[in-house]
Amino acid sequence: MSLHKRALSGLLAAVLLFLAAAPALVAPAGAVTQGDIQAIRDRLAGAAAQKKDVEERLAAIRGDLSRAEEQAALVQTQVLLCEEQVAAGRELLAQTDARIAENQRQVAELEAREAAQMEEFYRQVRWMEETGETSLLSVLFQAGSFSDLLNYAMLVTDIMDYSDRIVERLQATRGSLNEARAALEDSRAQQAQAQSGLEASLAELERQKAQAQALLAQLAASESEYVQKAAQLAADQAEMERELKDAEAQWAAQIAAAAASGEWYWPVPGYYGITSYFGGRYLNGAWDSHTGTDIGAPQGVEIHAAQSGVVTLSRYNSSYGNYCIISHGGGYATLYAHQSRLPLVSVGDTVQKGQVIGYVGNTGNSFGAHLHLELRVNGVRDNVLRLYPHITFIDMS
Repeated sequence: MSLHKRALSGLLAAVLLFLAAAPALVAPAGAVTQGDIQAIRDRLAGAAAQKKDVEERLAAIRGDLSRAEEQAALVQTQVLLCEEQVAAGRELLAQTDARIAENQRQVAELEAREAAQMEEFYRQVRWMEETGETSLLSVLFQAGSFSDLLNYAMLVTDIMDYSDRIVERLQATRGSLNEARAALEDSRAQQAQAQSGLEASLAELERQKAQAQALLAQLAASESEYVQKAAQLAADQAEMERELKDAEAQWAAQIAAAAASGEWYWPVPGYYGITSYFGGRYLNGAWDSHTGTDIGAPQGVEIHAAQSGVVTLSRYNSSYGNYCIISHGGGYATLYAHQSRLPLVSVGDTVQKGQVIGYVGNTGNSFGAHLHLELRVNGVRDNVLRLYPHITFIDMS
């Protein structure tokens, strides 16, 4: 290395050490992180689940509402039929009352006729007694001959038979009418009982109808409530989707803004020894394609961000050990592996070029302390050393 290059490297190393000692820069106020974006996505998922639950409940309510409407219609039909039966029963009662009244009128007429006939009979007997100045028995004893006796006896018998026939007919008629009246009264009692039962059934159906109507009103109110909830959730979901879109746009803008122009920062200032280059290599006697560049450095040396950007991954796995990935915009991203502990930055953090993000270590699939540095351009791995044409590296492979 020439004296000029050594002086330039020393000056650059001093500047980098000064920057490394400066306080770590943080994301500006109001910046969006991937954590914020994930939180919106979680809220969206929760809203979607709630919306699905509300829609399922709404479908169930509408099913219940349909069944309730069918039940209410059936009850209404039963009420109408029962009302027709009650009306028919009342009409039959009225007809029964009319027949009983007619029979009572006939009975009264027959009783009046019987009274008239009896009065006629009594007048005839009294006339005989008054004209003969004797009783019917005396008439028989006044006979002057057997022929007269027979004639008087026949007269008395005719009179008695006439009276008896009148009485018998009237008694028979009265008996028949009494029986008819009793039968009609019995029919009326049965019909009244049936009418009472029909009216009780009608009252019960009216109660069921009222219950069905109340259930319909309740279900309709519930349907309206859940329709409003579904509409509100849909509106909330649309608002969160707009919020997510805005947040993702802002996040992308942050990445683009963070990827400042100019030279890339060497992540381990003062350590330029390359122990394994990007691309094909022999590893343990077998050909291997190395995905990054290994930089030899002691355990615990600070690792700096090569360029400004946003942390998209920060975790541990068995191959990379503790590692993180920073997206710099324009399709560029860098990966820092085998850190001694979990990175100092988290997913969504905005970092500035030169900011300390972790420490050199030996975690994961590693055989000594070093930094495994990767460059990815639009998702494709590339040689990170091409970003540092101004640095002379030491081959330690």
